[in-house]
Amino acid sequence: MKDVLTVRCPDCGSELTVDVATGAVLEHKPVAPRARTVDLDRPQDLLRRQQEERDRRFQSSLDAQKQNDDILGKKFEQSLRRVRDNPNTPRPLRDVDLD
Repeated sequence: MKDVLTVRCPDCGSELTVDVATGAVLEHKPVAPRARTVDLDRPQDLLRRQQEERDRRFQSSLDAQKQNDDILGKKFEQSLRRVRDNPNTPRPLRDVDLD
């Protein structure tokens, strides 16, 4: 059986020489750092998706506002029609009328 083992570190990938009997690291050979490539497509895709999300939310807000205008217009027409159909109905009391 060998007295010394050579293993690769799972964390940094360096080569370690370990004594079998004691478990001590006798030698450490670091590996050259890997060249990191810069991927500019990923942040660009993220920005594009965020822009699409903002546009989608704006469009849905715009559609909701248009529907709200239609609903308020219908309520006004209904109230106006109710007043024209019953002209003798007394007005509701307001807080100002109670002073």
